[in-house]
Formats: sequence, structure tokens, C-alpha cells
Amino acid sequence: MPVILLLASFSVSAESPVTASDASATSVSQTSPAVSLLQNYQQAFHQRQYELSFIVVRQGHIEPVRLIHGVVNGVEVAHRVYLNGPANEAVYRDGTVAFFEPGQSPYSLASSRLPGMFGNLAAVKLDELQRNFDLVIAGKSRVAGRPAQVMRIVPKSSDLYGLYLWIDYASHLPLRLDVVDQNGELIEQHMAVTLAEYEKPSEWMTELASLELPSTVMGKESADTQEHQINWRLGWSPKGMKVAQKEQHSLAAISESVDYIKLSDGLFDISVYANAVGKTNPLREQLVRQGATSLHTVVRKGIEITVVGEIPPETASKMADSVTIGPYFEKPVEPAQ
Repeated sequence: MPVILLLASFSVSAESPVTASDASATSVSQTSPAVSLLQNYQQAFHQRQYELSFIVVRQGHIEPVRLIHGVVNGVEVAHRVYLNGPANEAVYRDGTVAFFEPGQSPYSLASSRLPGMFGNLAAVKLDELQRNFDLVIAGKSRVAGRPAQVMRIVPKSSDLYGLYLWIDYASHLPLRLDVVDQNGELIEQHMAVTLAEYEKPSEWMTELASLELPSTVMGKESADTQEHQINWRLGWSPKGMKVAQKEQHSLAAISESVDYIKLSDGLFDISVYANAVGKTNPLREQLVRQGATSLHTVVRKGIEITVVGEIPPETASKMADSVTIGPYFEKPVEPAQ
């Protein structure tokens, strides 16, 4: 029988985030315990057998999600599904994530982490995290009646979001994660509803371990093709962001390939797309935020630039406005950092 950890309350407000003054007495010497706490979290997230049901709250909209995780014969397997509306699922297995989304054919991507903020934190390299964020133990708390250790992950750059993380004392698995802006205002919240641990993988995890996944999608490296080569330069990106991927990619809204750059600091990702207006149905210039995700589209010299990622809207605007465009069909210039 699984050990059920029932969280009876999942109010959106739940508990106010710990303020900066609450943690002001925390000294630098507590960085080591903070790193140790995250190490325990990462180990538990990847190695334990569990089922986590949680809600994601974005601008008043609540989405229930279920994550089932297991290790089958040494292979990590996970299944994430949104419980309301059209079926939207992701399956992680041994470095590959398969996506099953409404309106498009299933596909797989090579990835070292499960989708979502819990997965991002579980996969981030802690030395890289410490270069870009301050890790602060913010005391003890209770989430829906369960004791939890609270941690603040504070960005060293004002261009990024910060995090509050509640980790269960007993299992070291996540109970709550808040994404906050520089003023401590809540932007997005991930709140556990139930957490069940198992001694061995569930039957569903065992089945997924042998399931044939969709074909892996491979992008074309821009340097190896003459199509869609646009001489463009990204003039600015937040401190700590590095180019993690550069290729031709497909946006969901259009059918043609576009130039694509992915930047990451290991915790947050930013995607930048560039395509020539006229080859596709152009998007209108816009700036949209949904929870922690911002999307900014601008048109410069006949080139449509789209910046999307888990960043403040102001950061997305600064990145989009920093793009410069050169003559068409020349060798692309490597984005500046």
C-alpha cells in the first residue's frame, strides 16, 4: 500500500511568500545547507517512486496536473498529464521526452529533464545555479498541514524571476513552488494536492518503460543549409544566459522552418525565433504574458522576431529590441552575449 500524503487545502493564496526581511538574518554560511537541501531534492525527484498531483495557478487560471515517476530496471520514467480539457501529455524516458498534444502529431525531443519547473530544478547543475542565483534557507513552514523546508532562489540579475521552494521534510519531494518578480509578487504557483510514494514502480511506469515512443525531431543546423539564413544578431541577453541550441525550428503557429536560438541558465529557458515576413502568415507585433511565460513579437526590416520564455515581459522586450538585422542570405552572425 502506498503511503498517502493528503494535502487537504490548496488555496491559491495558501501562504504568503517569505519576504526579504524574513530572510535578512540568513548568513552566507547557510549557503552550504541550501545546496545540500537541493541535492536531496534532486536525488529524491529522480530516484523515488511517486505520484504527485498538483495545481498550476497562472493569473487566476487553475490547471490540475498529475506527475507519475518511477525507476524501472535502472531507467528513469515519468508521465505528466494535464487533467482538464483536451489531452496534453508528456512522457520522459532515459533522456527523451515524448509530447502528445492536441492538434498535432506526437513527437519526441532529446532532453535531460522532465518538462516543468519541478523538472528544471531537479536537473539544473548546482554550480551553475549558484553563479546566477543566491540560495537562501528561509526557515520552516507548513503546506496544507505538512512540515516543509522553505528555500529562496534569488536571481543576481534583475532581469530574471526568483523562486520560493517548499520541500517536504519526510521525502524531500516538492510541495510547492512560487515564481515571483523582483518585488516579491506572485507570478505563477505550483501547489501539491496529493503525494503518494511507492516501494516499487507502478504498473503504468513498467508499461511506459517498454512503450515505443514517437520519432525524435531533429532541427537543421543553420550553418549547414542555405534556406532561411538571415543575418541577424541578438545584441543582449540576461546575465548568465548562454546559447544552448542553434538550429532551424518550427513554430506551432506556422508551417515553415525559422531560425531558432535557445538560451538557458540551466533553470530558465528563452527561445528566440527569426523568420522572413511573407514566407509565412506574419504574426502581429505583440507582448503577452501567461504566468511566468512572456512572449514578445516585433518586426524589423521585414524580419519577424519572437522572444518567448520564463522571463519578465520587460526582459523579453529588451531582448527583442536588441536584435539587429543585416542583408538577407548571408552567413548568420553568432548571437552576442
